[in-house]
Amino acid sequence: MNRDRAYAAARQLIDPDADYTVHARSETGWTQPADPDHQELPGLDVLLAARRVLRSELTGRVWSTRSDTLNVRTGNGLVWLRFTATAAAATDVCQTLGCAAFLTAGQCTRCSTGPAPADRAPTGLWRVLGLAGSAVTPVSRTELTTTDLVCLARTCLTLDDHYFTLPHPVLPPSTDTLLERLATTVADLDDDRPGTPNLSEAFSRTELLTLADAALTLYQAHGDPDDLRGRPSVLLLAHLAYTSDPN
Repeated sequence: MNRDRAYAAARQLIDPDADYTVHARSETGWTQPADPDHQELPGLDVLLAARRVLRSELTGRVWSTRSDTLNVRTGNGLVWLRFTATAAAATDVCQTLGCAAFLTAGQCTRCSTGPAPADRAPTGLWRVLGLAGSAVTPVSRTELTTTDLVCLARTCLTLDDHYFTLPHPVLPPSTDTLLERLATTVADLDDDRPGTPNLSEAFSRTELLTLADAALTLYQAHGDPDDLRGRPSVLLLAHLAYTSDPN
């Protein structure tokens, strides 16, 4: 099934107004994410998670084996998530810690053969699940708002300033000039100098996208070990990495 058909099938299955219990596949079975914000999601966020995986550079897989459950797996196979309508999960899923297998005739065949080992969900789930209230988070370059692009431009400036002593990866040819303009404009804005245009006025969308891509390149080269940026900024960078289409 191609990604458009897979997403169309997910839209038929998932009720945007319903809540879904989240389980992640571990080495020994299914477990819930540690982050309380990721243990249950509204249907709209489930659909966005499916879109992120299907639009990633390594296209993932989305499928269903039950009318109330959607499986989502990243293209690299590191994250496999299961979304089950919360009402069904309360009655059809084993509640034993570390199990979460579907019941058969009201019984858990897995737990009946011995205690289920507790295990941790894989790290980095938020890159697929998003943040709390992520229904408005963009999932591709074309859906990045001007506010998102301004955030990414500032991220580029922050990373460039902080890691200027480290080897620089190859950036778009116009990046240095754009960063000089950006630094001057940001300084004027931060000093509340009258007549200073907002970044959305001082830079075109194409220029902001160039800075966003430069931010992604810097982030991929050096990461953010000093926690210069918050999780929303890092999530935006992750979305940029989900597609190789620069337009």
